[in-house]
Amino acid sequence: MRPRPRPTRARRTARTGRTALTARPVLATLAAVVLAAVALAGCRESTPLGFESPPPSLNPNSPKLVARDIAFDRDSLEVAAGTPFILIFENLETVSHNVSILSGELGQAGAIRLFEGVLFAGPSTRWYPVPALAAGRYAFVCDLHPNMRGTLTAS
Repeated sequence: MRPRPRPTRARRTARTGRTALTARPVLATLAAVVLAAVALAGCRESTPLGFESPPPSLNPNSPKLVARDIAFDRDSLEVAAGTPFILIFENLETVSHNVSILSGELGQAGAIRLFEGVLFAGPSTRWYPVPALAAGRYAFVCDLHPNMRGTLTAS
């Protein structure tokens, strides 16, 4: 008695004699991958960003923050409205820090995270690619140390 052939995803087409994939398993796999990607994308608002080396087109006038003694070196920053910019963040400590930018004032109900920089321990520097911000006042804060905060003005 001859064993039955096992079902495979490939079959020979009658016209060309070549092997072709059947559509049903391929579409099912593709649908599963798409659904998984959508589900994972919904799990987090954004992916933290930060370059480990300066981008080649770095503006010499880019704003800079320094973390030292669990504090930022300044409590205000000014940037041009409507233009993406690189925020240079230098962490002089072995403790991890980052910079996030929120709409409105810190602690304001309904404030939305507009940018989240990657957490990293120092001493080291990261270059954060911040998207264009509309004219207005924004809060910046270290996610691990809420006492590290300030106001960013886009004008």
